[in-house]
Amino acid sequence: MRSTTVAVLLLSTALAGGAMAQGADARKTKDQLTGDAKGSAAANPQCRLFSPAEIGAYLGKAVGAGQNAAGGAGCSWTDKDADVQALLTAVGPSQFTEPSLVKGFKRLQGIGKKAWVAPDSGWSAGALLDDAAVLVNLDGQQANEAAVISFLQEAVKRRKK
Repeated sequence: MRSTTVAVLLLSTALAGGAMAQGADARKTKDQLTGDAKGSAAANPQCRLFSPAEIGAYLGKAVGAGQNAAGGAGCSWTDKDADVQALLTAVGPSQFTEPSLVKGFKRLQGIGKKAWVAPDSGWSAGALLDDAAVLVNLDGQQANEAAVISFLQEAVKRRKK
């Protein structure tokens, strides 16, 4: 809990500093916080796994191009009004966590070494692979358990290609 509080405080401080910065400094701060400083979203391996049309099919609404997220370890897609969002993140296997205390949490079989799904900020799912932990989230009116499981399965399959 304390590390979460510290992370929130650091992020709040960085955001406040970025809000006061002007021009290029504001852009540099934003890039560092979103992960864009690590390269363009077009080069982000997670952003390259899915087209906006494919993500839109999971959400039931058209989305724009993927944007760097999670310090460059992930990609997010949103619609123009930010009513729906999809997120795909790949991190080291040691960072695999299961939100087992979330009401509705379920373990999944047949996806990686371990996998789960839970209704959390929309619907989230994750899988532990040999080389990574893959986490996905769908948030929006049409997001549901079946869609997020399908998104996870497809992300895992495409990472292997």
